Amino acid sequence: MKKPVKYFLIALPVLALILLIALEVMSRGAAEIFNRAMQEQQMLKGTITTEKISANIWGEVSFKNLLWKDERGGTILEIPEGGFQVRLYDVLTKNFKTTTVQELHLRGASISLNLDENMKVDFIRQSPDFKEVNAEMKTNSDGWEEKVSSVSKTEEELKEIGERRRRMQRSKIETGWQNFNLEGRKVKLNLALEDCSFEIFYRERHYLLRGVDFLANVDTSDEMTLDVKTGGFGGTMIGRGMNMRGKIDFKTQPVPECDLQIVLREVDPSSLGMGLNIHDKMTLRAHFTGAVTQPLGRGLVKLDELHIPGIDFQNVSGKIRYEDATLNFVDVTADVYDGSLDACGDYNIDTRYYNIYGHGKDLKAYTALPKSHLHCNVDLELAINSKGSPKNTTTSGSFVSGKGRYSVLFFEKLSGKFKNEYQNLSFYDVEIDMGGYKISTDALSIVDKKLTLAPIRITNAQGELVRTYIHD
Repeated sequence: MKKPVKYFLIALPVLALILLIALEVMSRGAAEIFNRAMQEQQMLKGTITTEKISANIWGEVSFKNLLWKDERGGTILEIPEGGFQVRLYDVLTKNFKTTTVQELHLRGASISLNLDENMKVDFIRQSPDFKEVNAEMKTNSDGWEEKVSSVSKTEEELKEIGERRRRMQRSKIETGWQNFNLEGRKVKLNLALEDCSFEIFYRERHYLLRGVDFLANVDTSDEMTLDVKTGGFGGTMIGRGMNMRGKIDFKTQPVPECDLQIVLREVDPSSLGMGLNIHDKMTLRAHFTGAVTQPLGRGLVKLDELHIPGIDFQNVSGKIRYEDATLNFVDVTADVYDGSLDACGDYNIDTRYYNIYGHGKDLKAYTALPKSHLHCNVDLELAINSKGSPKNTTTSGSFVSGKGRYSVLFFEKLSGKFKNEYQNLSFYDVEIDMGGYKISTDALSIVDKKLTLAPIRITNAQGELVRTYIHD
C-alpha cells in the first residue's frame, strides 16, 4: 500500500504542472480558441469578431470591441467591453457547448431585440430611431425620448414607421431567418449587463431604454431569476425609469410562466395617446403572473396631479388589471375642486383606445371658477372616450347642483349635459331652477372660442312660457 501512495504523491505535482502548462497555453491562445468556438457554435448566425481578447488560467476571458454581423453583413451588435467565464474542461477537451460559457458580463452595449407573438427572442439590426438617439441616451442628455415618441411625429411619419416595421416582419416570416436560435439547446448562465442601451420590438410597439443594469441567473431547464433597473425610456411609452424583479419558470408547458414585479416611474400619459397636453407624471406598479405570452397583471396607479381640459385632479390613485394588451382601471379616486371623484376605465396598448367613466361629488363651483361669482356644490357624471388621438377624443356627461347663488342671484338648482369634441364645447338641456321660475336652453356651445346660444326660455312654476330670449 505504501508504494502506490508514494507513486501517487510523486505523480500529483507532475499532473498539476501539466495542467497548469495546459491552462497557460489556453490563456495565451485565447484568440484562437475563441475563433474556433465561434466557428463551431450554431446558436448565433453570422460572424463574431473581437479587436482584443485575453484569458487567464482560471477560464476568465475579457474582450474589447466585440462585433457581431449577420449573414448579410449588417451589424447586429457592438459591445465596447465585456468578459465571460468558461468551463475549463470543455475548453481543454475542445468540446464547446451552449453551457461552456457560465458567466457573461457586458458593459455599454447597444442591443436591439425582437419578440414574436410567442415571446421568442431574436437579435436584430438597430432601427434608424435607435441609431439617431443612441449617443444622446449614453450621455444622459434630456429630450431624446421625444425624438422617438409617436406623439412628436406627423401622421405621414407614423404611417411610414408602421409600414417599415411591417416590411421587416414580413421579411422575417417569408425568409424564415433568425439571428439567434436557441431551439433544443440548454443554457446555464449568470448574465450581467451594465449601463447598456436597449430597443425592443413587440407587436406594433417599440420601446427604447437607456442606462440598463440587468442581472439574471439563467437555467433553461429550470428557471431564470432576474433583477432589472433602467434609466429613462421612450418610444411607444415615455418615462423616467423601470424596475423589474422576479422569475420565469421554464418547466411549465406549453410555454414558460412568469412571476414578475414591475414598477414604471413617471410615465407621460401623452405618450400613451391620452392627449397632447397631458404631461402629468404617472407611476404604475404591477405584479405579472401566468404564461409569458399572455400574462395577467394586477397593481396600482398613482398621479399627484392630473390636468385635463376643464378639470384639475389631485391625489389620483386606483387599481389596475392587465390582460390581453388591455389595462383596466378600477376603484380610482381623486380630489377635484374640494370634492371627490370615483372612476373606472380601460386602455388598449395596441390600439391606444381608452375609456374613462367617473362620478364627482360635492365639487365646489367657486374653486373651479374663482372669478365667476358662482357658489354651489356640483355632482358630476363624466365619460371620456378616445380612439387614440386628441382629435378623436370625446368628453361628455351631466351635472346637477344644490342650492347656490350667482353673485346676488339665488337659485335652487343648476343642471345640464355637456360634450367636448376636440376644441368644440357644447352644453345641452341646461336648466336653472329659481324657485318660482325656471330658465332653460336646448344648447349652448363654444366652437373655436365663439359662443353659439340656442333660444333661452323662462317658465313659471306651472310650466307656462313667460318669455323667450334669442341671442343675436
